[in-house]
Amino acid sequence: MFHTGRRTASYLAFAASALALAGTSASAQQLQGSPLMDDLLACRALASDSERLSCLDRAASALDSAIGAGELTVVERQRAQAAERDSFGSAVAGTGRFFTSLFSREADAAGPQVQTYEDGAQLIRGADGDIESLRGVPVRSVRADPLGKLVVTLENGQVWRQIDQRRIDVPRDMNGVTADITRGAIGSFFMQLSTSHSQFRARRD
Repeated sequence: MFHTGRRTASYLAFAASALALAGTSASAQQLQGSPLMDDLLACRALASDSERLSCLDRAASALDSAIGAGELTVVERQRAQAAERDSFGSAVAGTGRFFTSLFSREADAAGPQVQTYEDGAQLIRGADGDIESLRGVPVRSVRADPLGKLVVTLENGQVWRQIDQRRIDVPRDMNGVTADITRGAIGSFFMQLSTSHSQFRARRD
């Protein structure tokens, strides 16, 4: 006799984690080309408990083997979004678009898409799906280098350096200081501290 409730719940939990990146129907459609995912989802259509559980056994085993071999990576949506934010400003072009492909966006949405994080920072995504800017990012420290250019360390540990000649004062009080970081042309970035009215060109270490 099969204990269908516990075993089915276990396999469906595994399936849910494997499909964590497909939080909506639109995202799920983007993953339908994966045979592993298609096989697992197909198990749900089997009416017989024994056949369904046997199918889930095979599909779960195949997924487990793929994960163990490094052919498939399972990641929680929240962690993927954190990684997307962390990629902003990196030397890898188009990284934001890669992460965007994992999440659903309204196809007919007008204007930028906004995502707010727990620390209050906001990620602004453009119509092309790439990240346009981060706003209100908490800042840990700001100092001036020997040439008087700012070195900004964010709360998440990222370090950004001013690369233009604009004179920006180092904040006297760091309490509540945030930064807006905006993508410019040809891989350039602009930063503006909440304590200043001026933007400056910046590069991430």
